[in-house]
Amino acid sequence: MTLLSTSEIRSKIATVLTRLQKTKKPVVITRRGKAEAVLIPIERYNAMLDLLEDREDELDTSLGRR
Repeated sequence: MTLLSTSEIRSKIATVLTRLQKTKKPVVITRRGKAEAVLIPIERYNAMLDLLEDREDELDTSLGRR
């Protein structure tokens, strides 16, 4: 996982996005030394959404909401 400040992100966004796609590793964005956000590849984000939706469907089914 890479940590970058907001100023580094601002000045190097194209490079950061290229590295993100190559390494597939999250990039933590910090502000004043504190983690504020995480950049992840879109594929990973979509996979996370799919898993969440599947889990929600399982919960709905187990609770008789379908």
